[in-house]
Amino acid sequence: MARRKRRPKGKGGLVLKGCGGGCGCLIGVVLLLAFIGSQVENPAPDRPPEQMQDNFGDPIEIPLDEDLEGASVSMARNFYFIFDGSGSMKSEPGGACAGDQQSSTKLEGAQWAVEQFLGNVPEDVNIGLFIFDRDGRREVVPLGNGNRDAFMGAIRNIRAGGGTPLGPAIDFGTDQLVAQYKLQLGYGEYRLVVVTDGRADKIPEAARYAAHFGMPIYAIGLCIADDHPLRRFAVSYRAADSFDDLAQGLEETLAELPSFDATEFEE
Repeated sequence: MARRKRRPKGKGGLVLKGCGGGCGCLIGVVLLLAFIGSQVENPAPDRPPEQMQDNFGDPIEIPLDEDLEGASVSMARNFYFIFDGSGSMKSEPGGACAGDQQSSTKLEGAQWAVEQFLGNVPEDVNIGLFIFDRDGRREVVPLGNGNRDAFMGAIRNIRAGGGTPLGPAIDFGTDQLVAQYKLQLGYGEYRLVVVTDGRADKIPEAARYAAHFGMPIYAIGLCIADDHPLRRFAVSYRAADSFDDLAQGLEETLAELPSFDATEFEE
């Protein structure tokens, strides 16, 4: 079996090749957690600070098992998307997007942007999709490839409504990426991509959970300028002021970025 190596600096994103036991990866995650800990002033009311520290305070070494069913070395890239279909998405474009008249609702514009983006996603990239809308929160497309039609079909079928449970969605997406990390025996690249137009509770706690496993968040705030709480915790945050901007922001999630480092967080 080939020896696992960490991705050389400057080669992009969070690349966890063999990072399950890599010292460099653990140092990066420690720095990330230190940053997030300094930003969290008001943790979720239903989880006391000491419990958050006990559960998420230290980065972990994700266990790898070569005998795990379906496990094999793979350099595949993995992008798990969380799409906000909450009630505010059925409103006319407003806020930062007030001047964008190409769509009658924010949801319609976002659906168009995702369709433009999907055409540029390489076939060898694994993608998955979690949405929340009037029918609740759920995974609609499991992480994998050959699923572009299912992905776009699920986006088109979103019916805006309900709240914005970003925290639980980020937790779930993190779990899916961790499971895939184990299947790829620590190789490959992993990103959690969040598209939202609203605020939500439990974002700091969810960000800590993702950091606990070394999974970076790439966030796009639609029509809400640049003051969304996720800006404080995402490796990359883009304020989409139009639906063209949203399409471009999604495209940028595929771009290679410098190696994962807490200093890449926007202040």
